Amino acid sequence: MSAAMSIEGGVLDEYRDRLGAGAVDEVVTDTGLRSDQATLGAAINAMGMAGLQAARAEARAFASDEGITYGTERSGSRHWAVDPIPVVIGAGEWQHLEAGLRQRANLLDLVLSDVYGERTLLRRRVVPPEVILAHDGYIRQTDNIGAPGRRQLVVAATDLGRATDGHWTVISDRTQAPSGPGYAMATRRIISRVMAGLHRSTPLARLRGFFQTFTAALQDASPSATEPPRVVLLTPGPGSETAFEQSYLATLLGFPLVEADDLVMHQGKAWLRAGDRLEQVDVILRRVDAAYSDPLELRGDSQLGLPGLIEAARERTVAVVNPVGAGVLENPGLITHLNAAARALLGEDLLLPMPATWWCGDDASRSHVLANLSRLVIKPISRHTGSLRYGWQLTADERDDLASAITAQPWAWCGQEPMQLSTAPVVSRGGLEPRRFVLRTFGVARDDDYHFLPGGLGRVAATMDEYTVSNYTGAMAKDVWVIGSEAEQPSVARNRRLGLPPIARANGLPPRVADNLYWMGRYAERAEGTARLLKVVDDFAEDNSSLRGTPGSRATDVLLDAVAWVTVTGAIRVGESSLSYLRRAVLDAARSGTVRHCAIQVTNAAQHVRDLLSVDTWSVIGRLQQTLAETPDDDDQLQPLLADVLESLLALAGIMAQSMVRDESWAFLDAGCRMERAQMTLALLCRTVTAARGRAVDELVVEGVLRAGESIITHRRRAAAGTGPTMALESAVDLLLLDRVNPRSVIYQAESLAADLSLLGDEASAALALRLAGELGAVDIEQLLHPERLAVQLAALEIEFRRLSDTLTARHFVRQAPRRAQASGWGNPWQVTDDQ
Repeated sequence: MSAAMSIEGGVLDEYRDRLGAGAVDEVVTDTGLRSDQATLGAAINAMGMAGLQAARAEARAFASDEGITYGTERSGSRHWAVDPIPVVIGAGEWQHLEAGLRQRANLLDLVLSDVYGERTLLRRRVVPPEVILAHDGYIRQTDNIGAPGRRQLVVAATDLGRATDGHWTVISDRTQAPSGPGYAMATRRIISRVMAGLHRSTPLARLRGFFQTFTAALQDASPSATEPPRVVLLTPGPGSETAFEQSYLATLLGFPLVEADDLVMHQGKAWLRAGDRLEQVDVILRRVDAAYSDPLELRGDSQLGLPGLIEAARERTVAVVNPVGAGVLENPGLITHLNAAARALLGEDLLLPMPATWWCGDDASRSHVLANLSRLVIKPISRHTGSLRYGWQLTADERDDLASAITAQPWAWCGQEPMQLSTAPVVSRGGLEPRRFVLRTFGVARDDDYHFLPGGLGRVAATMDEYTVSNYTGAMAKDVWVIGSEAEQPSVARNRRLGLPPIARANGLPPRVADNLYWMGRYAERAEGTARLLKVVDDFAEDNSSLRGTPGSRATDVLLDAVAWVTVTGAIRVGESSLSYLRRAVLDAARSGTVRHCAIQVTNAAQHVRDLLSVDTWSVIGRLQQTLAETPDDDDQLQPLLADVLESLLALAGIMAQSMVRDESWAFLDAGCRMERAQMTLALLCRTVTAARGRAVDELVVEGVLRAGESIITHRRRAAAGTGPTMALESAVDLLLLDRVNPRSVIYQAESLAADLSLLGDEASAALALRLAGELGAVDIEQLLHPERLAVQLAALEIEFRRLSDTLTARHFVRQAPRRAQASGWGNPWQVTDDQ
């Protein structure tokens, strides 16, 4: 490693002093910078610690704004942590690494084909059968199925570290359902903005071509002759640790993100529930673990998989990528035998080294491992056996227990020489810190070759002292830059199969997706309408709380009482101040109908349809949640908080309106908004203007209603110009109920609903909405100025809109019945039935 430039006097000089003796770093050496690091080193020194820490804060803000997360609520979800300093790999070094990765992917593909096919490697004991057959990733139900394409292993991921000799060394393979390419692109987006100048001036291999190749590779995996093939990404859902990455990857690839509820098996084929139609699925990119992928043949208690999927793969009606059972290649016990397999299958040794590994099923190897427990890394070959152990971290009793476990089941364990991983500089509060670095690379099979994402996803340990580099332990992401030249990754174009005319695909949405879009629209509108109402009521309370018995005070009481009914909180005010009551209506997350509860429901619904939403959506939702999480002091006014809430909700509405194509996705979202606005407006009118309380009180109440309905300015201008009613009640009924050009009126919502439902092809429901609009248009406003008649009309309309919502639910949002496992009564097999 040659030094390209001196680092004396800069922050990298201080960083080098923190490196231990003999440490290998991705940027610096004992004498200066590593080759290919001159530009990066100059940029780091030029920024200084103040600039680097500002970049760190900016990267954190971008990750938060875009809603990039890892983890679950149970394990602790957190925003994706990104260090601003990229890791740079030179073009020559990448070419050498890519050649080794390509060879390894080819080998793993051949091994996968063999262990589920002829099993020549096992019969000849090139790989001991126990290594494969005792691994929990070996799925016997998929024996001899084989994927329809030339390659069985379509997606290959490999974790690597740089050893003390400076060479990249394989740590492990990820083949079951590899995660990370979406995170790699998300990390690149952040760093390209945080380090914009450096990013523009560095000749980098770009990432976009890889995802285009990925798309083509999945389409090529189709077993059917349809064009274009229907490909879906099967996700466990928003509760998955990598839910963000799955939805973002679906967006990058251009395929729909589906859950088990979106798919059905019919006549031996997999189908997507597209509205009231079924569309055959040709390829499933699987992000559900193998054991959960088919509850008919594997775990009967799984709600995440598709019953009959394995049989469909066996019959070649659908391709599963990666195949169910590919996880057997993640077996650390294979490492001992891969070089022998490479010689048997490829006729050559592996280019990329691996740590010395001893499989304990071999007597001599087991003796070596037991004699060196205190200094080796001990790994179970299967996850169900236990977790990885560092021998030097165990007590004497723990080592004895481990030795007993190995002796009892030797085939289930292996020992590995610990790797002294290279470090990379990480920006911390105390300066640059060296932390262990791991690189995950990604490749996809296309035609006769594997194509790799330039660089991949870099990760560094959570602390200087942490040996394990894992997302579970809080690892941070690093953008990995590959210098251009030959490493540039052009996309591999896909040509349509000759003689096959393209099939026009329907645009229907699965009921789960439609349901979440509809309720995202409803909850967003409910949050906005509630915030507007509370803002008006709080203003009334501020002005009149000390003036008991006045018209203003009585009007305030009317509006306060309406809050519980309009916002469906059910929180009746009993013996508490108006401010305390209104504060609960804003901030109580546990009570349905509050602003915060609605915001949480918006977020939950949005997470189910993330792949359909603009990236900008998440910065707005994040700001909304942060605003509501920062609970104001008891004596703080609510007006500033509600203003901030409304600002976020209006931004969200603007993003939806200006970024969504007017297709079925938009129609369901907008229909939810229209339905909620109509029902809230009717409820507000019904609880405020249908009783006579005296002219002074009634005029103040109506003014509050018009303000909450964003129509007070129009009322005043029309009254002053003589183009509208001068009486407040008549104006409120006209503007909020009957005005066809007021986007806040009920008739406007009915007509907009009809347009949305027509866009969905639901002409029957559209006719119902138009009938409601027609009935409203025929109303004589003079008849509605009597409180009793108005109350009857409003109550009838509330019922009709609820019936219409129920109709939409029955026609568009019906989910599949939950599956449950039942013992058959014959021994201990399981079968899956539907709950009726």
